[in-house]
Amino acid sequence: MNKKTYHLKNNDKVIIRDLGEKDVKKLYDFFTTIPESKRRFFRSDVIDKKHLKERAKQSESGKMIRRIALIENKIIGDASLEAETDSWKNGASHLRLVVHGKQLGKEIQYIIAKDMYEIAQENNIERIITKFMRPQKDLLDIYTKIGFKIEGVLPDYVHDLKGKEQDMVIMTASLKDIYSAYIFIGEWLDKDHSSVGAGEM
Repeated sequence: MNKKTYHLKNNDKVIIRDLGEKDVKKLYDFFTTIPESKRRFFRSDVIDKKHLKERAKQSESGKMIRRIALIENKIIGDASLEAETDSWKNGASHLRLVVHGKQLGKEIQYIIAKDMYEIAQENNIERIITKFMRPQKDLLDIYTKIGFKIEGVLPDYVHDLKGKEQDMVIMTASLKDIYSAYIFIGEWLDKDHSSVGAGEM
């Protein structure tokens, strides 16, 4: 998967590329900067180095698309796209996205969303599904803005990492649903309507 580069107005360079095994320490450092109060709602223990190594292996083997966003060689965002079956051909996949809270005001999430859209398009994915726990309101906001709609909420369906029951929110979007958001994001980047300017693609 090609590396993509963007520039922020403060001259920070944002690089988005595939996750590799050499990135495990960077990924660990990234997740440990996220407060435990946020990490408890993640699907897995993201500060377990063994788990992070497995993530990197999945990325390198092509079993799952995992992308990272970096500034000055430090990870500031993590995203994955996983096919519903062993093949991409059924046209559906699951999206997961993590952006450090300190970066949300810089609109990093929209750059990552643009990258994920382009990957979905390249792989002929027709429908994208995302699931998260109700307390993750930042994710609800991000996904809504990039074209997702709530499909349902399952009360007390999952346990967070502290063992407490939580509602699970399910959102879906077809590629057509995301298209208008993608166009907006693309134009917004290219025309420099915000703090982010387009860089090398």
